[in-house]
Order: sequence, then structure tokens, then C-alpha cells
Amino acid sequence: MTKAYSIRIYGRVFNVGFRRYVHRYGLQCNLVGYVENDHADDCVHIEAEGEEQDLDRFTLLCGEGTPYSYITDMKIEAVAPTGRYIDFKEIR
Repeated sequence: MTKAYSIRIYGRVFNVGFRRYVHRYGLQCNLVGYVENDHADDCVHIEAEGEEQDLDRFTLLCGEGTPYSYITDMKIEAVAPTGRYIDFKEIR
């Protein structure tokens, strides 16, 4: 069953390869959606849709971060799947 999460990750997540890291794991976890920097909220914002076990694996990987990132908070909100995404994109 398809589920969807809206995720916001706070901390040292800009200019450390974090968005690229999230993009790679979104693809590997067979998710659709996007990752983008949200400078207004000072976080990385992710919209992801997929199977529940894939989303759970993805959120664990996101929580690990990169060697240069430092995560202080991660907010995960279950949202209704839109079905409008066909792949997982990195928005620059």
C-alpha cells in the first residue's frame, strides 16, 4: 500500500552533500517525490511516496546523514499520497 511522508530535517544540512545523499537513497528505496533545501525554514524538505517498508528504511538512512552533516531534528508527517510523482528528484 502506498504511503507518503513530508519530512523536514534540521541541523547542518546545507553545503555538506546532504540533499544529494537523500536523492540517492530515495532512488535506491524505490520512492517517488523530491528533496529540496528550504532556506526559509532552515531545513531540507522531502516529499516521498512509496511502500511503507521502503519509506521506513529511507527515513532511517536520512537520520544517519552524511559524514559532514549534523542532524538536530527530523520531523516526519504522514500525508495523503498524491500519485503525481514519477521519480525521485533533487530540486536545486
